[in-house]
Amino acid sequence: EQRQIDFEKIDDYPEAFHGADMHFCCLGTTRGKSGVEGFRRVDFDYIVGVARLAKQEGCKHFHLLSSLGADSHSLFLYNKVKGQTETALTQMSFERLSIYRPAMLMVDRTEHRPLENFAQTIMRNTVQRIAPEWMTTPIDILARAMYLNSFTKDRPSIEILDNHALFRLSQQQTFTTKEQSQATDES
Repeated sequence: EQRQIDFEKIDDYPEAFHGADMHFCCLGTTRGKSGVEGFRRVDFDYIVGVARLAKQEGCKHFHLLSSLGADSHSLFLYNKVKGQTETALTQMSFERLSIYRPAMLMVDRTEHRPLENFAQTIMRNTVQRIAPEWMTTPIDILARAMYLNSFTKDRPSIEILDNHALFRLSQQQTFTTKEQSQATDES
C-alpha cells in the first residue's frame, strides 16, 4: 500500500503511519539539489518528523539509511546533518533502531549528476573490482541487508551497520518459505 504525504505538514498524516510495526526511511537529498537549508530540512527535519510520528503510531523497529562518515560533530555539513539525525533518532527510544551507513551507493540515477557519474565510473573500474567493500555499496546489497535485518532476532536495540556489516548481512542465506511465513506472522 502506497500512501502519499506532504512532509511540510507531516503532523497532518498520523493515519499514514498507524499500525505499522516497522518503517524504512531512505529519504535524502543533496546540498547541490536543495541548497543548505533544503538539505537540512529533508535530511534532518523530515526524517526526524517521520520517525517521531512513526514512534507515536506504534512503530517498533525503525530503519534509517544514513551514510558512511555520519558524525554530529563533523565540520562537513553532509556528515554533520546525518550524524545529528542519527542522534535525534537514538533519543526516541524505539524498541529497535537500525542505522545503515553505506559507502558510495552504486546506483544508476535518472537525474544528471556528472561528478557522481564520473566517480562511479572510476570506482567500478578500480576499487570495486579489487575490494568492493572499501568504498562502494551496490544498492542490491543494501536492499538485501535491510530486508534480512528486518527478520534477524537478538540484535541490540540500537545498531549501526557499516559497509562491511552490510555486505556480511546481505550474504546470509534467505529464509525457507516456512521461516519467512513465521517471521511475517510475528511482525
